[in-house]
Amino acid sequence: MRKNILLFALLCFSFVFSQDIIFSKEKLEQLNQFNLEHKSRAFIIFQNGAIINEKYFGTKIINKMPFDENANWYWASAGKSLTAVLIGIAQQEDLLSINDPVSKYLGRWTGMDKKDEDKITVRNLLTMTSGLDYVQDQQCGSASCFVLKNISGTFWYYDTSAYSQLAKVIEKASHKSIDQYTYEKLSGAKISGKWIPFENGLVFSSNAKSFLQFGKLILNKGKLDGKMYYSYDDYFKQMIDSSQDLNPSYGYLWWLNGKNVIKIPGVEQPFNQSLVPDAPKDMFCALGKNGQILDVIPSQNLIILRMGENPNGYSNMIKFHRDLWDQILK
Repeated sequence: MRKNILLFALLCFSFVFSQDIIFSKEKLEQLNQFNLEHKSRAFIIFQNGAIINEKYFGTKIINKMPFDENANWYWASAGKSLTAVLIGIAQQEDLLSINDPVSKYLGRWTGMDKKDEDKITVRNLLTMTSGLDYVQDQQCGSASCFVLKNISGTFWYYDTSAYSQLAKVIEKASHKSIDQYTYEKLSGAKISGKWIPFENGLVFSSNAKSFLQFGKLILNKGKLDGKMYYSYDDYFKQMIDSSQDLNPSYGYLWWLNGKNVIKIPGVEQPFNQSLVPDAPKDMFCALGKNGQILDVIPSQNLIILRMGENPNGYSNMIKFHRDLWDQILK
């Protein structure tokens, strides 16, 4: 009996996503109201090649004027996913290889023995498996703060300070600033913004339409408006697939749905569940602090975008993300 119930549940789940997710006028109104109530600043739905919902809420940070399509907002850690794309482009240009040690580009950059330092590859930074001590002072930017905790590649931990070295790798490999490299490679795709210093690292800031353009570029596998910005090679296929077995819900700085196990930021132990259990399994996401969300769902030809402040009543952004999808699938 129990097996029959489980089979029925699985069949129901499969049936739900064998058809398109439909957004009625009433559904869009409900979603916009949900976002208004939870301090969103922008909420956009792009489906089947068109924007079907574009809503702005609240005011700008600086002048308190109404938040609109021209207002910039930080991507927070969703900018990590942009970094992954830039690394892939740089590799296609033969400027770097993700299998190289980070020290090839940065020289001595940690407080570790050189033999241990040289074992940390660009791929380790992309996959959050550097092995660096993640209890370090996140405000410390000196090499002495980067010390060995685990052998690289043997432990997964969401370490933003380690990830932040990737921008330096791009700059050293390209001989250009990260802003210049981003502009040269992606401004033609109408992805414009600026990298802003934050806690010894960088966050990207742009308007919501640029965030959407980034999602469209990924959904279209590197091609946008008839132009190729990168070839969909093995790197870009691996970017949105499980990059290691330690956290199968993580690719190259992208979060993946539909996996059986997930490790989340700030926690060492894994959980036997997926990122958003009720959302389509093929969804992958660029996610940032305070609910910066870019969900890409190829099977539905769909992008869901949310920018904003920390939502009312939420200390856990994973729960907010799931609640947003509960609203979508109601």
